[in-house]
Amino acid sequence: MNDQAYAETVKKTLLDCITDLDSVKWLFLKHPETDFTRDWKFSFQKLVKIMLLIDGGSLQNELMKYFSFADDTPTKSAFCQQRAKVLPEAIRFLFSTFTERLEALDTPKLFHGYRILAADGSDINIPYNPLDAETFHKNGDNRGYNQLHLNAFYDALNGIYADCVLESDRKSHERAAFITMVDRYRSSIPTIFLADRGYESYQVFAHLIRSGQRFLIRLKEPSSNGILSTYDFPDREFDDLNLETILTHRQTKEVLANRDIYTVIPDDSKCDFFNLDNPFFPLSLRILCIEVSDGVFEYFATNLDRDEFPPDVIKELYHLRWSEENSFRELKYTIDLVHFHGRKRESVEQETWARLILYNYCEAITRHIAVSEQGSSKRKHVQKINFATAACICKAFLKRSDGEINPCRLIGRFLIPVRPDRSAPRKLKPQSAKTFLYRAA
Repeated sequence: MNDQAYAETVKKTLLDCITDLDSVKWLFLKHPETDFTRDWKFSFQKLVKIMLLIDGGSLQNELMKYFSFADDTPTKSAFCQQRAKVLPEAIRFLFSTFTERLEALDTPKLFHGYRILAADGSDINIPYNPLDAETFHKNGDNRGYNQLHLNAFYDALNGIYADCVLESDRKSHERAAFITMVDRYRSSIPTIFLADRGYESYQVFAHLIRSGQRFLIRLKEPSSNGILSTYDFPDREFDDLNLETILTHRQTKEVLANRDIYTVIPDDSKCDFFNLDNPFFPLSLRILCIEVSDGVFEYFATNLDRDEFPPDVIKELYHLRWSEENSFRELKYTIDLVHFHGRKRESVEQETWARLILYNYCEAITRHIAVSEQGSSKRKHVQKINFATAACICKAFLKRSDGEINPCRLIGRFLIPVRPDRSAPRKLKPQSAKTFLYRAA
């Protein structure tokens, strides 16, 4: 499928998902017997499209742009009244259906025959609302702030968010969210889950092993308070070892006399891999110590085969996880997840799911174009798509139906060089206060 045909297919897929959502909208309305029953300027489908396409400007200005500055442009009050009728689960459902269909449009990129899903979380600063106790944080004597926490599975090679859990920051638990997403993950493609040190726990390891999943998780150093500190592992003096132990809550004489065989889990630790008939769980992990740069060592736990994934391949594999860090930056600052058009929790969640959908839509089109453009580039540096410009073009392509926009030709014009070896220390400077001294002049 050529680039233009693929872009048209992605757009049609998203619009079809919105149409399908409209056919069952009564499932996601607060008052299905009365909501969206009259012929308003804001139909349900148009409301969803506006949520996808508004940028970071003021709400009224964004509505004016969407309706091309028409005399009958609806007011922001009308928009807020209509969006208040819709539950956030509607946009969450649209994200799931669109992502599922998007993954079936093209042959996915794989790493040694595996799909790579990176797990990570990111805080989202939302509008100030001290009445929302679940998201509100006191900040000393200052006014405080509100946050949500986004837990995500990111397809590191294909550039889309495969699944997400959005929860209030005060109640967030990344490992629990990770397990939730693993349990509802369904794919015929073999998958490897990547995660950072925050996901290191016996609960996560046991759950992945029982689920038959493959994983690579970074560990804390043996000198820290992580899992490795409870075993006799040398610090930076090993390359690739096996860890064989039996997890248990019990502290019998046999267990206490054979601490090299058993690992006692505290009673207050959440462990769903035990049962009344068998309070023991055998755990087998492969532990690696890899020098990722000069004098910098990292530790990893995995159940990947040693012959298929030697240390050099493990190092290359884990490096793919950093693409999720870059995706959070693009999601927040290019797709405008830092700007919201409502203070209520439901409005914020609606827009968060809408931004995730828009990110996947823009990335799907952009990545397909980037492959062909890089292959034909004859410039001095390897080129890549300017995603900020590409996202702007993709949004215009989604809004317009006249066929006058060729997103592939436009996006392919705006390339930027890739310079992976460039690095510079962050320049920090003190923040000064704004004074009134200018009045002295």
